[in-house]
Amino acid sequence: METTPAETEHIAGYRGPDRAVPTAHSTHESSSRLESWAIWVAIAAAVLAAGLGTLLFRGQLTPLSATFSVGTVAGWSAAIGAGISSLIGLLIVTGPQLGTLGWMRRRLWVWWMVDLIGLVIIHAAIATLAALSTFRLFQQAFQGLEVDAIAATVMLAVVSAAASYFGFNSAARASTSSLSILIALFMGAGMLASMLLAENPYWWHAFFSELGTGQAGVLSFWTFNTTITVSGMMLITLANFITQDLYAWAEHRRATGGRRAHVRVLKGGMMIIGVCMIGLSWVQINVNDPIHTAFVQVLAVVFILMLLTIPIWLPGVPAALYAMSYLMLGLGVVAVVLWEPLGYYNLTALELAFAGIIFAWLVVLIRTVDAMVQDLDQ
Repeated sequence: METTPAETEHIAGYRGPDRAVPTAHSTHESSSRLESWAIWVAIAAAVLAAGLGTLLFRGQLTPLSATFSVGTVAGWSAAIGAGISSLIGLLIVTGPQLGTLGWMRRRLWVWWMVDLIGLVIIHAAIATLAALSTFRLFQQAFQGLEVDAIAATVMLAVVSAAASYFGFNSAARASTSSLSILIALFMGAGMLASMLLAENPYWWHAFFSELGTGQAGVLSFWTFNTTITVSGMMLITLANFITQDLYAWAEHRRATGGRRAHVRVLKGGMMIIGVCMIGLSWVQINVNDPIHTAFVQVLAVVFILMLLTIPIWLPGVPAALYAMSYLMLGLGVVAVVLWEPLGYYNLTALELAFAGIIFAWLVVLIRTVDAMVQDLDQ
């Protein structure tokens, strides 16, 4: 169906409700200003960290990784630096001056707070995980190494500056695509860390959720459940971002006479999955099996329904996405059959398979939506 000149002009200028449309000049100016902010934030974090290191490490030799070490202090410092800098970045880009993410603040304040908290937490969590893992790795590489106050302080300042720079830039330039990469990296790194930190090396003989029960060790317990909780929060935030992007595409279909897309179905489904992830991490299987299992079952049912009905609530997308969705559904069925009745592997493998299926589908969906929205800008 051909569009009239008025419709073409409307579609070309549309960027979704409350979505900023910066000019080439304002985009360049905003990018340079954001980069300047990121540098100043990193410098401030380095100065504060240097002062903290001078107080904590003076007059002693400190290991890289231990109960009290450069790594543990850097983990806390990185979390605070990345969290505060990401908060600053979000406040700037949702404000009236730059406004590239102004739509976030022009919604109901509850959604604004949920997204704000989720983004701050995931940046702080990623920074902590990266700092602790890096210092742990170097301590294993240099067994018995202890550093003096000067070296420890310099390391702390560098880590804090890097975490703050990362937090500000990542949050200030947040998009559906970047958030999907963040959540995938965080989820994978968190799960791997919880497995490596397990005190019981045979935890996998039971099931994957064993890591979250405390039976495999305290460190793996906190790492596992924190990873699931933060990932659930980020799925809720990601749902807001992806549906905001889809508004432009849905409006394009409406203007050109295409079948209506039910964007809110995707948003609702992703939010339910996120809430279920938070719920099953807070109510572990050893605390209350029925409630924990109920969260898992609701998550599975919602995901399956989304796969089955994707042509209904998201019509007009590339056929490859439909094929991918049904392929993921088929793989899920195969995974269940391999567990029961065939008994090829245990429950741990089944849970890992479903986690991989869900996040693989989400990544493909997000990249497809991002590509469709980019096509509207050309």
